[in-house]
Amino acid sequence: MQIDDLLKLDIKLLVSFEVILEECSVSRAAERLGVTQPALSKSLQRLRELFKDPLFTRQAYGLSPTSRAYELHEQITPILGSMSNLLQPSHFDQGTLKRRFSIKADEELLLTFIEPLLAMLHYQAPNIRLTSSNWSDDGYDDLVNGVDLGIINAESTPNNIRSKMVGSMDGCVILSEAHPLYYKDEVTLKELLEHKIVVFNIRNFQSATTSVTIEKLEQLGYVIEPKIETDSIAVTAEAVKRGMALIGSAQLGDLFQNISCRDNYTSIKVLPLPADAVEADPYHGRHPVQICWHERYDKDPAHRWFREQIATFMQSSPWVHNE
Repeated sequence: MQIDDLLKLDIKLLVSFEVILEECSVSRAAERLGVTQPALSKSLQRLRELFKDPLFTRQAYGLSPTSRAYELHEQITPILGSMSNLLQPSHFDQGTLKRRFSIKADEELLLTFIEPLLAMLHYQAPNIRLTSSNWSDDGYDDLVNGVDLGIINAESTPNNIRSKMVGSMDGCVILSEAHPLYYKDEVTLKELLEHKIVVFNIRNFQSATTSVTIEKLEQLGYVIEPKIETDSIAVTAEAVKRGMALIGSAQLGDLFQNISCRDNYTSIKVLPLPADAVEADPYHGRHPVQICWHERYDKDPAHRWFREQIATFMQSSPWVHNE
């Protein structure tokens, strides 16, 4: 690329050249461009010096382009067309969009939107490919390195990460009939911690939104030490079946009750979080959920469409509250 030569090119000169060629008249071109005729004549002189050609010769009916002018016209027209496109908003058709989107979200959050998302992609965007994995401690770094979306229980994000608050989700206690507290309608935290518990998705359990709660509970003398910490639903289901209490989201409570009804798994009861735990929780047992992405995707129309679809599906979920 010859930088010095390119710096000699003024887009206004190129536009002037095109309009003069179309009008075959300096006066008509000047009127169309909203400039004076002497000013446009000076532009034409600069064009002649730049391209080392007269470009136009005067005829009885007006200006006649030279062969060099016609050659330049063939080259300049697509350039100006491309530059014009830079000023237009980008459009896309999801029906023909070919793109891979990657999501990092823990399973209980994924389950709030994955069914309608897959249905929508199947019918409206069949050429889109989707990958998903659990959110990890390196989740924000993954967004910096190319992952499209993170969906997390958090209230704030780093400066280079954009986010949209989707809503909030309730917590609950899930018990099988093998648990000693199964026949109670509500439990205290003291009663719950006297028995073995399992926490599904320990990263989520120890997220920023729960760390303050845990700290306050410890100040009150409650120490939450799960017997099992896991991000596997299979392990969680087996632990609950064997009599451990599960502390998780209300969505997980519905999932376990559906499994119980469908597969003769075991009888399941879902109880609200203990009142003393809710009282110590700054979010009152209802923790924020947000979608986050790297700032480079902020104005990408396809990315914006994709994340707005997910936000809409999540907000339509019975497990997400939209205060």
